[in-house]
Amino acid sequence: MTYTSHARKEGRWWVVQNDQVPGAISQVTRLDKAAEAQREAIAFVEEIDAESIEVLVRVSISPDIDREVEEAAALRAEAQQREQRSTELRRGVALRLEAEGYTIRDIGVVLGVSYQRVHQLTHAN
Repeated sequence: MTYTSHARKEGRWWVVQNDQVPGAISQVTRLDKAAEAQREAIAFVEEIDAESIEVLVRVSISPDIDREVEEAAALRAEAQQREQRSTELRRGVALRLEAEGYTIRDIGVVLGVSYQRVHQLTHAN
C-alpha cells in the first residue's frame, strides 16, 4: 500500500508525519532517509510488515519555493510528453520516407538528426 507523508524542516531535523496514519511521525537529519523512517513508523503503529509499505514523501519549504518546485515538475512532465510526441512524429516520418525509398542519411538531413538516430527510429520495437 502507498502512504503519503509530509516533511518540514525544524532546526536541524526534518519532521515527517504520515497523512493516513497521523501517529506515524519520524525525525531524520537527511531528507533522503525520510521514506524509510516513515515505512518503519507506519509499520510499527499499524502493526504490519514494513516491506508491504510504500511511502511518498512530500516536502514543504515555503509557499514560494513549493510553488516553484511544483511548476518545475509540471514543466518537466510537459517537456517529457512533448519529447515523446516529437519522437513519435519523427519515427512516423522516417518510416514513411524509408518506405518511399529515401536513404537513411537523407532522412537524417530531412529530420535534422544523425543517420544513426534514423536507424534507431526505423528499427524501434
